Amino acid sequence: MTDFRSAVNALARRLSGHVCEPGSAEYAEVVAIDNGRTRTPPALVIRANAVADVRQAILFARETKLPMTVRGGGHSAAGYCLNRGGIVLDLGLMKGMRLDRDKKQLTVQMGATWKDVYGYVASDAAGLIPVGGGCLTVGLPGFLQGGGYSFVSRSYGLGSDNVTRIELVDASGTLRTLTADAADPLDKDLFWACRGGGGGNFGVAVEMTLQLHKPAATTVLGGQLSFPLKRAEEVIPAYDKWAAALPDPMAAYGYVGNDPDPAEPTRKIPTFRITPVYNGNYADGVELLRPMLKLGPFGVQLHSVTLPALEMAIGRSTLIRDRQAYIRSGMIGETGWTTEMIKAVQERMDCAPSPDSFVVWTHGRGKVLNPDCTDLGPYPHRDKQYVFELKAIWNDAADTRRNVEWAYDYGEALSSQFHGAYVNYIDPLQRDWAKAYYGDSLEPLRRIKKAVDPDRFFRFQQSVDSDFEPDVAHRPLDLSPLNRTFV
Repeated sequence: MTDFRSAVNALARRLSGHVCEPGSAEYAEVVAIDNGRTRTPPALVIRANAVADVRQAILFARETKLPMTVRGGGHSAAGYCLNRGGIVLDLGLMKGMRLDRDKKQLTVQMGATWKDVYGYVASDAAGLIPVGGGCLTVGLPGFLQGGGYSFVSRSYGLGSDNVTRIELVDASGTLRTLTADAADPLDKDLFWACRGGGGGNFGVAVEMTLQLHKPAATTVLGGQLSFPLKRAEEVIPAYDKWAAALPDPMAAYGYVGNDPDPAEPTRKIPTFRITPVYNGNYADGVELLRPMLKLGPFGVQLHSVTLPALEMAIGRSTLIRDRQAYIRSGMIGETGWTTEMIKAVQERMDCAPSPDSFVVWTHGRGKVLNPDCTDLGPYPHRDKQYVFELKAIWNDAADTRRNVEWAYDYGEALSSQFHGAYVNYIDPLQRDWAKAYYGDSLEPLRRIKKAVDPDRFFRFQQSVDSDFEPDVAHRPLDLSPLNRTFV
């Protein structure tokens, strides 16, 4: 213990950032991530303030033989940014940004969240927008390394498609510059792998350069059209057919959950909701919505706002806010929403243990399927119509099993219709998870992982080279994978 204390003190003297330990208010703040279900306390947190601090953290972890994980925005669905008894490298102090107006590019340090980026571009980027996340507190490194869907992805591709450069500190502590035309073949491979191959696998991304875009109009159309869920068998097929024919500038997300009854706002009713976002003239967007409006929604809200303002407004509704949560995902392919899927959604929502649980799906394809860039990363689900996310949310830890088993069974009821899963909604109970997340990209990703990190310094339960598989064949379900970072 004396040797460890001496090593910590020596580390603290080398950092421009600082170390925080259990018992301090700052430590408690860093380990309190969005999902209140996951609280795995590390031995200490290293708060990096510069790239040199990241290197020092890696060398310290190697010296002490303690496992290390990296915290960007602290929004990990499974809590893998934390760990029990090891080291957490927190990037939250590293939020620097610089704009190249001529190239329409924004260089961002990886402690930034999308709230930071949207605030910056709203004030300094002269109307340019990033391809960013719809939840404000999500950090950039995990989002972008997992692919990253945006409300404007149908217009401009995935977030990862719009990354032009990555600064990465590898497992030896070496800073590498990753680009599509890097001189070192391994750096080129890493540039490919880090744009869809999942966060936490290949090193610590400390800075990325993002391609920004000039939107078609100064504001976007955003809002919601709400229908009672009891009309789902009528309305969702009509939505599905309509959404499949939309032009790329229109995204139409879907949601099923409990929303306020407009006739009595203190009461909530099961609702199917469309969230349209049109990257263009407001009147043109309204015209595209006409077929859905003719179906007679019970509630319609449409706004003309800047994209950053819309992201901030919608993002607040997705937060777990320290409640308990478990997340599942699935990719919906060419068949779209089948009658069996719609009935399953209605039935499963009707027996939800918590009224706060919901499902939401991202509208894919468009430029995700046919991006303007030619140097694509390993993300394998570009052809999918929708990315389905189930978010079980509850308040009391005593209700964990009931809610998790409900959500697990919900996902299994749809699994025959799913074509893979989304790594940014990483799920410790996902069967055959590596193939589900990465598809045909799995083997090249594992090859690159072995080349850059041969002793598996960067590892966790579902790191790309892990052979972990959850035991989901028996009841009661083994929930232990939900409460750990390492196998």
